[in-house]
Amino acid sequence: MITHIHDTRMSSPSRGRFALLVAMVTVLSSCCIDLVTESMAQSLDQRRLGTNLTSVTDYSPQLPFVDLFKISREWFTQCAPGQDPGCSNNNSWDTGEARSLDLDASGWVRSLPSRASAPIFTMAATYWDVPAQFPTGRYVVRYDGQGTIEYGLGASKDTTRSTAGRDVISIDPARGGILLRIISTDPQNNGNYIRDITVVREGDEQLLTTTTFSPTFLSQLHPYQALRFMDWMRTNNSSNASWNARAASTDARYSTDKGVPAEVMIGLANTTGKALWFTLPHQADDTYIHSFAVLTRTTLRSDLPVYVEYSNEVWNDAFSQGSWVQARGEAAWPSGTESGFTKRINYYGRRAAEICDLWKAAFSDDPSRVVCVVASQAANSWTASEALSCPLWNQRPCVTHGISALAIAPYFGDYLGQEDARTEVRSWTSQSDGGLSNLFAELHPGSRLSGGPSGGALSQSFVWIEENKGVADANGIALVTYEGGQHLVGIGSAADEESVTTLFTNANRDSRMGDLYNAYLSGWNSRGGGLFMHFTDITDYSKYGSWGALEKIGQTSSPKYNALWRYSTGTEPSSSSYTISVRRVGAGRVTSKPAGISCGKTCSVSIADPTSVTLMARATSRSRFHSWSGSCRHSRPRCVVRMSKARTARARFVRR
Repeated sequence: MITHIHDTRMSSPSRGRFALLVAMVTVLSSCCIDLVTESMAQSLDQRRLGTNLTSVTDYSPQLPFVDLFKISREWFTQCAPGQDPGCSNNNSWDTGEARSLDLDASGWVRSLPSRASAPIFTMAATYWDVPAQFPTGRYVVRYDGQGTIEYGLGASKDTTRSTAGRDVISIDPARGGILLRIISTDPQNNGNYIRDITVVREGDEQLLTTTTFSPTFLSQLHPYQALRFMDWMRTNNSSNASWNARAASTDARYSTDKGVPAEVMIGLANTTGKALWFTLPHQADDTYIHSFAVLTRTTLRSDLPVYVEYSNEVWNDAFSQGSWVQARGEAAWPSGTESGFTKRINYYGRRAAEICDLWKAAFSDDPSRVVCVVASQAANSWTASEALSCPLWNQRPCVTHGISALAIAPYFGDYLGQEDARTEVRSWTSQSDGGLSNLFAELHPGSRLSGGPSGGALSQSFVWIEENKGVADANGIALVTYEGGQHLVGIGSAADEESVTTLFTNANRDSRMGDLYNAYLSGWNSRGGGLFMHFTDITDYSKYGSWGALEKIGQTSSPKYNALWRYSTGTEPSSSSYTISVRRVGAGRVTSKPAGISCGKTCSVSIADPTSVTLMARATSRSRFHSWSGSCRHSRPRCVVRMSKARTARARFVRR
């Protein structure tokens, strides 16, 4: 369940990146910099805050999709002890023969071996290691084809309510995860195997035809104006290189190493009205890059920008992309006396520039919608200046290839989880408050930890910001973050210090963390920082970190989330949310402000307690809007719904 990994040799974080809308400038002269900076500042006023999205996994509390099968674990193979030859209690849960499964192009099981055949397995299973806060109750499993599905652990079938192709199951996470296994498929051998399985909460079946995304998930994205898809794309250590082998929207699930399909990520941006930030695989060829750009150009809403980053943290040896890029740099400049790392950073800048050129070409009618970002290590501003100038490349400097922003990750507090701080931080945990007073004092204003940075963790982060702002200004581009926030996590053996993990977890839930975030975000803004991309939206807290602004789906408040909300909107978040649903009759479309309703596709959304929601009805060329009913009762296209409880509105369109 590791969601974030840091190289212990490069523990000072530097993850950040999300640029602003700026016109593409090939050569910046001194006379133009003031105008560009002013344009950037205006764009940043519009997009102050974004978030990274947690990896799509069966154990994540994010639960982003209406169809829960999309987050299920990949198929594994099972057998029955005492019935299947070679099967025992030791291997019955997973025989380890998943590679022998007969799967179609989308990943559905076409056939299973008989007991007389060579493989040990006779069943294919999937599993959800659901978090404790997973909603209990009845769910509906729908599927096409013929065969038999069984359920186990925390899932049980209600045979009286189930019919062919539609099973009703009860889920209780207290009894374990959810097990779904296919014990037979295509019994007539006519190709009608079990496929297109969906799992949805009872009562939400209609949402399967109108939206991909959970209304609750959408509501929790409210304070953010941009979404970074690094973990959704499985960018770190990615093997994706060919566009033809990429994730497809027709795939059985989106939780594989291929990541979430591009169409789904673009769909989320279109639904929410938020900018998207792609981190493109380090091995992706030019065809992949061009095809991704063209798909985005043709399907993304015309009012939305797209932020483009080459891979993630190429400077960081914790991920395989670092050594891969370094090898390309060494091959590109074999006679140079520069270090391998210098060649790595130069090749990173070069490839980022090449990718930017390809994306700008795909958006040739409006290239300013593409915001190309170069990311660097916050604690080492040399990585920023070297990548932007890329002196080893004959088409240098890289920044003149349309790069709009420098992105860093100015986390605070990482040194408190280092090995050399382990003994002292552990000693704090024996105090009556578990060490919280000492911890927060060290974070700001410092001087509680021997050898800690002058001024504490916030001060250290502000120094990084100022140094990198100087690099950004010198290149006439904006400074943004690709990640940021607190960084309280044990590294190496310190991760196994249970008392330290408890201290870090409690600190993230403490109101003083909200106060620190207020000061941190204010310091970022006052130093000229632009779009701030927090890491991350929703995660469980554990020894691997307390990264989430929220810990579970449906949670509407936390010290960090509230501070982020306040920074983004200037208002206080509400502790409640209400659902608004739209029924559309006839040919037309209904959208909403705040974003969420986009009906046709998304006709129901839970919005965190706005005073009102504005619905707008738009007819097609062959129809006209007729009237509202339900929570609206008039014939004007614009309808304002007061949100003191759940509301329903019906929009009627008629032919011209």
